[in-house]
This record gives sequence, structure tokens and C-alpha cells, in this order.
Amino acid sequence: MPHSDQKTGEGKPRTVDSKELLAGAKTLFIQHGDQQYQLRVTKENKLILTK
Repeated sequence: MPHSDQKTGEGKPRTVDSKELLAGAKTLFIQHGDQQYQLRVTKENKLILTK
């Protein structure tokens, strides 16, 4: 599991490197409750999150 140098807690977001999160893939699916989101890397190396 990716880890952060920042402390976690209410109101304090943590930082995860996108390389760790994607683990070499160009697409990642995120389940949030009953909704699924897609995080993908574009040809321009930008991140796009879609539902």
C-alpha cells in the first residue's frame, strides 16, 4: 500500500505519488461507495478522472 510522509488525520490530506498509485498502468479504477471512477494518464502525461 502506498504510504505518505504526511501525517494522516481529519483535515490533513495525504500525498501518494501517481507512479505508486498506477504501478506502471495507464488506467486505474477507483471504487467509491457504489460508484466506479476511472483515473487515466493521457498521451500528454496528464491525469483525467471520469465517472
